[in-house]
Amino acid sequence: MNKQEEKVLELIYHQTPKFLESYDLISAPTTGFIAKKMGFDRSVVSKLLNQLYKAQKLIKINTRPVIYLALNEKISFGKTYSSIAEFRDSYQNNIWESVIGANGSLKDVIEQLKAALVYPPSGLPAIIFGESGTGKTFLIKKLFAYAKAQEIVKPNAQLVVINCAQYANNPELLSSALFGYVKGSFTGADFDKKGALASANNGILFLDEVHRLSPEGQEKLFTYLDTGRFSPVGSDTAKYQSKTRLFFATTEDEKDFLGTFLRRIPIKIKLPPLDERGAYEKRILTHSLLIDQAKRINSAIKISKRCLSLISHCHFDANVGELKNLLQNIVAKKYALNPKQQVVEIKIGDLPSKMLKQIRSNNFSLIQDGHKLIFRPTDNYLASDYSNQAEFISKMEFSWHNLLEMQKHNIKNRNSYYQIVQQETHAILYSTHNSERSLIADYIDIIASIFNVAQIDCLNLRNLSIYDLAIYIYYLMRNESTSDFIKEKDLSLIETLYNSELRIISKVAPLVEMHFEISLKKSDCLWLAILISNDNLSVLPRIPAILVAHGYATASSMADTCNHFLQNALFTPVDLKPDVSREEMIRYLKDLIKKINPQEGLVILMDMGALESIIEPIKNESKCDLLVINNVSMSLLLEIGNQLLLKKDLQTIQKHLPQNTIQSKLCIPQMKKLATVITTCMTGMGSAQRIKNILSHSFLGLVNVQVEACDFKELVNCRNSNLLTDKNAVAIIGIDNPDVAGIPYFGLEEIMTGEKIEALEQVLKPYSSANNLKKWEKQLIKNFSLDRILDSLTIISPTKVMNVIGKYLQEIQLGLNQKLSNRVQISLYVHIANMIERIIRGNEIKEYNGDNSTIVRDHCFSVLKKYNSVLEGRFSIKVNDPETAYIRDLIVHH
Repeated sequence: MNKQEEKVLELIYHQTPKFLESYDLISAPTTGFIAKKMGFDRSVVSKLLNQLYKAQKLIKINTRPVIYLALNEKISFGKTYSSIAEFRDSYQNNIWESVIGANGSLKDVIEQLKAALVYPPSGLPAIIFGESGTGKTFLIKKLFAYAKAQEIVKPNAQLVVINCAQYANNPELLSSALFGYVKGSFTGADFDKKGALASANNGILFLDEVHRLSPEGQEKLFTYLDTGRFSPVGSDTAKYQSKTRLFFATTEDEKDFLGTFLRRIPIKIKLPPLDERGAYEKRILTHSLLIDQAKRINSAIKISKRCLSLISHCHFDANVGELKNLLQNIVAKKYALNPKQQVVEIKIGDLPSKMLKQIRSNNFSLIQDGHKLIFRPTDNYLASDYSNQAEFISKMEFSWHNLLEMQKHNIKNRNSYYQIVQQETHAILYSTHNSERSLIADYIDIIASIFNVAQIDCLNLRNLSIYDLAIYIYYLMRNESTSDFIKEKDLSLIETLYNSELRIISKVAPLVEMHFEISLKKSDCLWLAILISNDNLSVLPRIPAILVAHGYATASSMADTCNHFLQNALFTPVDLKPDVSREEMIRYLKDLIKKINPQEGLVILMDMGALESIIEPIKNESKCDLLVINNVSMSLLLEIGNQLLLKKDLQTIQKHLPQNTIQSKLCIPQMKKLATVITTCMTGMGSAQRIKNILSHSFLGLVNVQVEACDFKELVNCRNSNLLTDKNAVAIIGIDNPDVAGIPYFGLEEIMTGEKIEALEQVLKPYSSANNLKKWEKQLIKNFSLDRILDSLTIISPTKVMNVIGKYLQEIQLGLNQKLSNRVQISLYVHIANMIERIIRGNEIKEYNGDNSTIVRDHCFSVLKKYNSVLEGRFSIKVNDPETAYIRDLIVHH
């Protein structure tokens, strides 16, 4: 450390306690503050601070500006904080440190609880939905301790817990428990007694099993939830105020509550069951519970990895509560055999038979190694992680056992080997602490440089592969003294499968050994070769997605997590150095897009950047639609991944993006193939061509698709030909169904009757607007009718008469306040056109069914008479009552 660094560090040591007194940004040791105090240039101070941070002498709070703090007994290197509030929570008696999952599966839950607690003036009501045994009461107790530690509630504030199951059938008893009662309000009320709301004033009232409240019981809470005031039982006039923070919990669904009750609870929290919290948290929970038992009996507990694996793969109906009871029961039985024993050992035979049956029914493969873990009364479960050397070695040995077993059974699927290797490599990562992960990130640059020196194109490697290599090299540096797991083993099949990757590793191995001062054994080289296999790039989804993020392995880590959750290789990561130029990024993306070669669409997701500057240079790299999305988060990635798995198109994905926070742009190539509607008929190409003409004229200017007539027999056998290969066929319309897989069929009759018109419009929706689709339907009816009357009219112009009839039909539908079906409209077009020609010729019908007295002169008849003028004025004719009656029949009797 040079003298300048020493002076900067000395100032930060001096200033850190002052900042901790008030958490005021004015007193915070920032770059500007230090530069001003020491008279240094800001750029010099910034460089010195970064050097001190890399040397692990300081921590960061990533506010604007960044705050640097000196280490002390409560501030240790390893974590970077995003805000002063986050740091304060951690520094000031962090209650949540002991909650497993506080930074994992329960992070959002805890944030919601905190939000409900601190909202002024007296918090917000919140309800926790969660299965039995998930820890609802435990979290509320932690929340109360947090409230006291942060001085959100006063030191004498109370946490009052009421189990509503006790009052399920007694709303009056609930009322007295909640609101208290006055003397004489009921038999036995010999004195005034305050209820839970009064006792919990300025504190927390927790109503557990709140679904057990009757509707009357829920209603009794309304007034307090609405006004913050209540009356004790027996006194409607007395009004008391309570600033109680209300929390509820239930094992039931929202449908089991009155809607009026839930509407008054703004914060609704879903607590995940144990199985959804992930293997890591389940394992640590088991460890922590065993340490708790060790403290209870004041003896160490020894348990084999076989037992722990069995327990971690079991399903517990009552979640953490059932897991806790199971371990307590097992330990109690073993301890009772000899209360004076120093070490209580748990073996597979000590597990209950129902657990073993569950394991057998799930075909669980029992872990092979017999390594044992010991949990002592003095242990801290946060330290009982998989970061110890014995655990690393044990897991790695087991993975090699599985790989050799696969080779023994002549399995040649490369992806099967890759899945085991990648899973074990990531298990190493998830077992490390933040400080260790920062070291792994530092190795990435070195590895990339090694590949460049060896003249190996890193583009042929997935970015995730380089990160995986860094993880495994970190493992080797920690565990280099281990023996070769596959020494003298026959590996001919695996070596053959990964022959090309082994050649790459053999070129870089000497440089890796030199830079990291390790020795690569045969097993290490093969492991690294499997890690860099890039089969996944050739097995992309229908619409692939590229994730671009700044930082070492940021994109790789996010993509890997999402791909793991979604069980699909949806996201291809691109990790960008913080100082990467725009030109470099564009060049890399262009090369990657060419390699992926998307056909049906491409999504590019970015952590930050200007959309236009990205889209313009790369939009022509592929001939498909391109959707670029900015400001992505993990939750958004998962949502987009689900949309891609559901085969949603890019327009739909963009439509469902959060509009206020997410920027996006959809680019559609101008030369993209037009969507095509195929027409066909079993009777021959003449009918198919006639349907095509009707549809083409109907689509013109309204729906951006082309129509093509195809032979029915050729469509039936299209799998054996290239008939549809170059066509973007979206629908088939005709008289007979050729049953072409993947293309929806619509019968012409079903469309004209209106039965399938909505389904067809859903297919055409991407190629038109909602308004134009309505116009298209009217145009289709008109053109279909025109086709039927072309041969029957000789005096008047078919086109001219169709427009007038169209206006007439529009008026009578408005007058009747009724939409006529497609079938009725077609019948009216044909009938009225022929009627007009008859009247012009002097051949109008003079009698209705032989007797004009039978004409029904109802509302429909009156509307028709009113709007007959539309026809009469245009063609200089008179539509008499019999002709009007026949038009009425077509409308009423269809």
